Amino acid sequence: MHILEKLKSLIHKKEMNNKSIYFKNSTTKHSMTPFATLKISGETEKKKKEINENLKVLLKKYINSPEKLVQYIKLKGLSVYKFRNADKLLSFIGENEGFLTPSKGFNAFVLNLVIGVIFEKTIKISFETREMFIFNSGDTEIYTIARALHKYYGFKKQLPGFDYKSQKIFKKACKESKRLSSPFSKCSIEDMYSCKEAIARDIEAINFTIELSVEYERAKKVLNTMRNEKSVNI
Repeated sequence: MHILEKLKSLIHKKEMNNKSIYFKNSTTKHSMTPFATLKISGETEKKKKEINENLKVLLKKYINSPEKLVQYIKLKGLSVYKFRNADKLLSFIGENEGFLTPSKGFNAFVLNLVIGVIFEKTIKISFETREMFIFNSGDTEIYTIARALHKYYGFKKQLPGFDYKSQKIFKKACKESKRLSSPFSKCSIEDMYSCKEAIARDIEAINFTIELSVEYERAKKVLNTMRNEKSVNI
């Protein structure tokens, strides 16, 4: 990810120019002096492992029934919205299809307005939203849901990078990276650490989805081979 490389480079420069830095988010601590940098993230790693293990169990149950998984999410009391061209609306406000963390300001206004008109048949004016899932109408691919759920689980576990400030910095940097060579030039070192955590959570969700697809395709191939061998023997 090009934006991540820019961020790492700037963080390194900031660390070299600062006498000492101490930064703490939900489950990770950063401590830096001119002589050493220390990152303590044991609790973060423990929670990440739990998320992967628990989510794999759930997803394997619904691997061939993605729409049933969507219904399962709804039954858990979570807000799930599916509508036509949802991806275009989300792109307009700098979001992606799947799980959305709580929002404020203009983005929240747009989401509330659209959701109100489509689902509640009313004009809803509000500048805040809670967490939610948004997908395009029609059948949703299991891996799209998997990525969304991985982010949701991280959000509920309060992993660093899912707080409002970190997400805001991350999304703003992604938007500005398209027109600016250095979208982090005005960020403090603390903001950079926050953004780095948000990027890490996004990459972890992608990697988890890739691993799931590889495991599933491998298992499917083995099963098909066994079935073919059985039919030949019979």
